[in-house]
Amino acid sequence: MKPILWRERAPLASFNPDFDNWMESVFDLGSSKLPETFRRTPMPAVNLAESGKEFVATIEVPGLEEKDVSVQILGDQLVISGERKWEEEKKDKEFYRVESQYGAFKRVLPLPDGLNLDADAVSAKLTKGILEIHIPKTEPKPAAKIKVSSK
Repeated sequence: MKPILWRERAPLASFNPDFDNWMESVFDLGSSKLPETFRRTPMPAVNLAESGKEFVATIEVPGLEEKDVSVQILGDQLVISGERKWEEEKKDKEFYRVESQYGAFKRVLPLPDGLNLDADAVSAKLTKGILEIHIPKTEPKPAAKIKVSSK
């Protein structure tokens, strides 16, 4: 697959600045006093890997503790959710820019076939802001001959 190159928007890419301003006023876009980070849904980065024995999901959740994160298997999906709360310190400082993401998040990842989805078999470990989930693969069952009988 060829990568798609990113190009900066052309100056005329906006349909009409007046129209854009009107849309913002009608739908009240951007009127929130909260920083932009609070207005978008935080999505932690996820890396997926597979070896001969297991499937591993690595999720970046900086600043979160075990109590802030939930890991579930629902059907054939891995669901990771949590919340990073804004805890502003009032020590004679005013933020000029906040790029850290805060708020609730939920990632739903489809799982491949052939995994042991028993809750006791799955392990999740949070270390230094990295949540690592290990899901073992099921052992292939040996071929067995089935006796055919007649009535």
